[in-house]
Amino acid sequence: MEQLGNICNGKIAAVFLFLLIITSIAEAQASPANVSTAGSASTNDYRNVAFFREPGVQVAVSSHSFRNGAMVHDGVCPLNRPFVAADSVSNWWISSEYEHLPQWVWFHFSGPRRIDKLVLYASTNADMNPAEFSGQFLSGNDDKFHTFFQVENAQYNPKTHCCTIQFKPEVTDNLRLMIERNNASVTPKTWVAALAQVEVYGVDVTNGIEASSSTLPSRPLPLLKSNLGPTMFVPEIKDMGSTMDISTPWYHMVLDKSQSRIMELCWDSLGQGEFGVNFLQGNGACPILEPVFHSAMPLGTSTLLRTNNVFFYTPTELATGACEQVSIRFNERGFDLDLAAVANHPLIMRGGLFRFDFAANQTPTTFVCHPSQIVNYVTMPAYLAAPDFGTAYITSTGDAAAFYRKPSALFPATTYWVDVTPHEPAAEDGLNEIGPKPWHATMHFEVQCPEPLPNLIKDDPQLKRLPKYSLNMVQWRPDTGIIGNSVMSVPCGLAILFYAQQAVFAPQLKDGISPMAMVGASVDRYFQGAPGYQMPNVNVCSPDWSSSRETAAYLVVSAWYVVRTIGGKEQLNQWLEPLECLANHIESQFGPDGLIYYRGHRTMWFDTYKFQGADAYSNAADYEAFQCMADLETLASRTNMAARYQEDASRLKAAYFKSFYNPKTGVLAGWRAEDGTLHDYMFPWVNGFAICQGLVPPEQAESILQVLLAKLDEIGFHSYSLGLPTNLKPMSPADYIPHTSGAPKQADGMDTWQVYMNGGATPAIEYYFIQALYQTGQYDAAERLLWPLMSSFEKGTFNAGIQLPRKKQRNPVGSAFYQWDGSRGRGEGYLPENWDGVEALFTGHYGIGFNRDGYYLEPWSPLKGQKTKLNLPYMGKNVPYVTPIK
Repeated sequence: MEQLGNICNGKIAAVFLFLLIITSIAEAQASPANVSTAGSASTNDYRNVAFFREPGVQVAVSSHSFRNGAMVHDGVCPLNRPFVAADSVSNWWISSEYEHLPQWVWFHFSGPRRIDKLVLYASTNADMNPAEFSGQFLSGNDDKFHTFFQVENAQYNPKTHCCTIQFKPEVTDNLRLMIERNNASVTPKTWVAALAQVEVYGVDVTNGIEASSSTLPSRPLPLLKSNLGPTMFVPEIKDMGSTMDISTPWYHMVLDKSQSRIMELCWDSLGQGEFGVNFLQGNGACPILEPVFHSAMPLGTSTLLRTNNVFFYTPTELATGACEQVSIRFNERGFDLDLAAVANHPLIMRGGLFRFDFAANQTPTTFVCHPSQIVNYVTMPAYLAAPDFGTAYITSTGDAAAFYRKPSALFPATTYWVDVTPHEPAAEDGLNEIGPKPWHATMHFEVQCPEPLPNLIKDDPQLKRLPKYSLNMVQWRPDTGIIGNSVMSVPCGLAILFYAQQAVFAPQLKDGISPMAMVGASVDRYFQGAPGYQMPNVNVCSPDWSSSRETAAYLVVSAWYVVRTIGGKEQLNQWLEPLECLANHIESQFGPDGLIYYRGHRTMWFDTYKFQGADAYSNAADYEAFQCMADLETLASRTNMAARYQEDASRLKAAYFKSFYNPKTGVLAGWRAEDGTLHDYMFPWVNGFAICQGLVPPEQAESILQVLLAKLDEIGFHSYSLGLPTNLKPMSPADYIPHTSGAPKQADGMDTWQVYMNGGATPAIEYYFIQALYQTGQYDAAERLLWPLMSSFEKGTFNAGIQLPRKKQRNPVGSAFYQWDGSRGRGEGYLPENWDGVEALFTGHYGIGFNRDGYYLEPWSPLKGQKTKLNLPYMGKNVPYVTPIK
């Protein structure tokens, strides 16, 4: 790249002369290599005034991809750097694949420039090239963006990928290119913009002409005053010298006495004073203001004052001419966070005015909220759930406010910063503003005790702590708009069904907030093409769409749960097309024997196995998907399509058992290669899932489960508090991806036995095995597995925090996949799938089923003859009681 720059610099003088005498049409055909370095000559010359070597020039972008492009690792923006090659993705700026257009590129010059030309060098991906855009500047006269040119259908030279825009000269110290539309016509391509380079041509202004400057005159700062008055309640307060320690049985907080910041925060949904972790790290929670082109000012000093149960800090300087006051009132079950900010001139910032730096390595605190149509934001009211500790309900009064999660890398996220913004969400770029008019808002945090089916569980001594983990299935990433593998991890379509199933029996929350609605938002994003683990960045109706083996089926079944619980026909009408695309995708994989074959290297949730041909688990998932599609098509009054998918389900069922049953072991094999070879390591999760789907004849189902239970005894596994082993026979190296965790080298697989997916104990996907025991009449055996697992949920065993670089997990043992003695776990730490077994409490132990007709009691249910209160949704309406018969 440096050599190319030297070559270009040698041609600068000739290029300048050329650019000054040719027409704009000829300019559009100029070679990118020749014009890219213009701007390093005399500062009074006509030149590229946005070039990175220009003194004081700065560039900011609305977002960038964390998957592709030059800024994937928060690298330097390439747009005003020496031009390299437009055909290399690694050289492009690409906006975030999870956000939407409009997107922008914003240049700030060190002083006023008279500009009259913009040159764009597009990527070689024509769909992502800007098609409709405008040039804007931020004026210091009225603090508004002014548009001075607009392009509605940009044309790029096919050879140079260059587009030149001449416009009436404008004197300004900044230029924002606002990209409204690209050349794509389908999601998610319509969401993304890409560029290889941007050049802005002009000269310095030295003759006293007034510039359109982004700097406004300052004014005196008005006084800030807290809105909080004291009450009669007084929490326990300890003066620790440099800090104040404040607590009630419901929450604990530590305040810095010399800076406006919360150093520690924890709560307990049971009000028992159990505060074993700090939700915060680094600077804790404190005032912040990040101007677009400047770094945030270090947190200054402040004095902490007190009036009874109200603590307030003297105002803290946020930036030159801006300050904020923080006040906190402590109540019995919660606290009020009062924020007031003002600036003596309008200030545009990225994010908000108060930042929570959450410590996901301790516990992955997450929002449970109404999914926002504007990515990165969470509106109030909302819940903030700290897995295994408790949940707070957050409302706000005063001026508008919202939460903004600063976008971060997908896996693992490098930050977990959540800001309180001074406005409701308006755009995904996170831009907000304060000025001479004071902004004042109060957030009310109330610790609550969310219980699923409280009438059933409230008196059960084995479930006292259920409110602390009742929302553990939700790990919401506002910066993707999808429930993720965790708040610090990548979206995983291959896990969405776990979240959907658990959401059926989630606690009833206020203001219509529902984990199932968050599942629905995630499904919708996947339908439109949002990328995820083993999922491409294309629409599900695209012929290029692919996924792990079970993801298509999981999306269909999860959508069925959303429709049948909260969505109803209205939601179905919006989703019918992508649902049929997914069903047809599965249908296209049918082999002549009636099984679904996923050819090529396709893994699944168990992503270290070398699946071949047709596998038993995804075929069972595909069967369930066809059944769900038949039901949804019937609901949509499309009888022909319903019959088609029902026939698909029947075809698969007819081939299933005879194809996967292994008479040598007495169980279903994991997969069947195309040559007919069965690969059987006695997987409990495969057999349990197939039995739950009704794919195993009743007489064989009970026998299979008994064989697996006997095998557990034979291999000496009794650690049911950790889940079940992934497989009961050691994996062969031939069937395990090498150089992955747990990959064996010995032929018998014993060198890594009990490690990760080679026999490691995991609570994930155990639900199906336990439920299969209930369904086959083996109630006592099911209870023998369920309650040790529930005991671990009660203890918080599986929440070790998230494994992050250079961060210490709360539980050094780890989680997800354990050696049988519990001494060590493997995996990235917290996984929502670990709590999948909670569902067996409701569908198994209590025997409450759910199908297309709603809720019902299973034959073994101990609730028969009782009037059991539910208050759960079905087809968008509340169901107060469970139906006594199936």
